[in-house]
Amino acid sequence: MYQPNYIDFYQKSLIPAGAADPSLSFGYTHWLIALEGQLKEQEKEFYCWKVLIYPSNSEGSFSWNKELYSSPHYECIHKAFDHAKELEANVKGSQLGFLKRNEKIS
Repeated sequence: MYQPNYIDFYQKSLIPAGAADPSLSFGYTHWLIALEGQLKEQEKEFYCWKVLIYPSNSEGSFSWNKELYSSPHYECIHKAFDHAKELEANVKGSQLGFLKRNEKIS
């Protein structure tokens, strides 16, 4: 069973969703964009990162097992952060169609 890594989990953005967004479940009104780090080499404390999008309520509460999107792993947090900024711009513009190229829907 997958357990979320809340030690290295950084919420980046909470963005209001469009009223007609079919991807949202009941009770969710926003999209939460976050970065999650996973320890790759313990001796060197080397982390890899991925960017996630979750449905959320207006206070930032979300279900960790209902991610809309999970990026590939990045070995550089700066590249993951840049990807999160790109996702944020697309979500703010209600352009969720870009997820089709590498989305992971649960």
